[in-house]
Amino acid sequence: MKETLTILHTNDLHGHYDLALRQAALIKKRKQELLDQGENVIVLDGGDHMDLSMNECLATSGAIHLEMLAATGYDAMTVGNNELLRLPMERIRELSQQSKVPWLLLNIEEADGSQIGGTKETLLLEVGEHLKIGLFGATDQFEDTYEKKHGLRNKNTVKEIELAVEKLRNDGANLIIFLSHMGYHTDLGLTKELSGLVDVIVGAHSHTVLNQPEFVSDIVVVQAGSFGKYLGELKVTVDTDQKKVVDHTGHLTEISMDDVSDPELSEIVDRARVVTDKFLSEIIYNSDDDIIHEELVKLMAHSVKDFWQSDIGIMYGGAASSGVAGGDITKGDIVNACKSMQSSALIELTGEQIAGLLNETLNEEITNRKVYGNGFRPQGGSIGKLQFAGVIWTELDNNISDIQINGEPIDFSKTYTIGTGMPLVYEEVSGYPSVNGNKLIDYSKVLMVKDIFIDYLRKCHSE
Repeated sequence: MKETLTILHTNDLHGHYDLALRQAALIKKRKQELLDQGENVIVLDGGDHMDLSMNECLATSGAIHLEMLAATGYDAMTVGNNELLRLPMERIRELSQQSKVPWLLLNIEEADGSQIGGTKETLLLEVGEHLKIGLFGATDQFEDTYEKKHGLRNKNTVKEIELAVEKLRNDGANLIIFLSHMGYHTDLGLTKELSGLVDVIVGAHSHTVLNQPEFVSDIVVVQAGSFGKYLGELKVTVDTDQKKVVDHTGHLTEISMDDVSDPELSEIVDRARVVTDKFLSEIIYNSDDDIIHEELVKLMAHSVKDFWQSDIGIMYGGAASSGVAGGDITKGDIVNACKSMQSSALIELTGEQIAGLLNETLNEEITNRKVYGNGFRPQGGSIGKLQFAGVIWTELDNNISDIQINGEPIDFSKTYTIGTGMPLVYEEVSGYPSVNGNKLIDYSKVLMVKDIFIDYLRKCHSE
């Protein structure tokens, strides 16, 4: 017996709401067309639907995305790093429990071995007369980031997939779909190990535009770019007796702002924007003068120093994209200037390393380094010059001398505590060689740098 199934798939929306309205309209239209033709169809998402750099997502703590996913008619999604990494764990648990669209995740669990919130390891969908579709999802574990930051526990991805497929096959699945938020190259690397287990990989995370499906080790691999620019469509023919895909075709449809919007999603986004306007209108600080970019970043350095009660604070210029105008400064002014989603960190550096950073921040090859990923916004922005709190020095002809830390001459052999943001923990991210060899003390406090900064300005404003 042969059955056909069309999979409409998306990934990595990252809160691009205006395109999402048009993507949803196309999904609904195409799904109805297929149903009217008597076709089997499901709708899947590969994760990173949310993005806290977007004001509507930030103001609603992600709730707008639950409404959007349900209204669009998704059957399942996997959990991306923007669903799992940026919010406090309690909120992640709440969202996954409240979601009408199942969140699939099998390679990260709670410390006690239980499933995270309302996430599911597997899902079985029965479509048409004979199709039983087994689904599961896995995400990039970012080495031990989730374990250290959220107290979660990584699981062996391949082993868990093997167990999931065995369970789904025992439950009658004759088609296995892997929703992967692990990235295109990782997906390709997994195909050899998963051959004979998985029929389709719906990919995400790397924002890869695959205009046609790839067929690797008997597995169909698809991915649909990012930011709502595409809708992926994959049609598979399944031999339900042999439990394998015997034919497939697929393509991407590009979406533009000229396309029609979905009225239901438009209402959801409009309601969220009312909440967002109120959220951002809070006055948190007042300045008689404009705060230029350099001064704003320096204030951010003071905020992380205060937050961690550290010896000094250091912030990179790319933590803000601009300064802010003087007068009453709102939460929205800061959020719009500080789009990045980096967490704050407490690290240790020696006096020698701190002196090295002071010199390196004069090097344009370092300060102009472009940063991608790691919650940095805008993507591809420069890491920028470092600003310091608790450190003063003399600079003459690009030479640094007379360094003092909190009024005392720097001790090059002494270890100092530093409040900063996560990019400065890693040389490969920040490009600053002197951070190499730092000791990471703590980054378990989930607040992002911009949240710490907002709280700091609010506190200063009330004093």
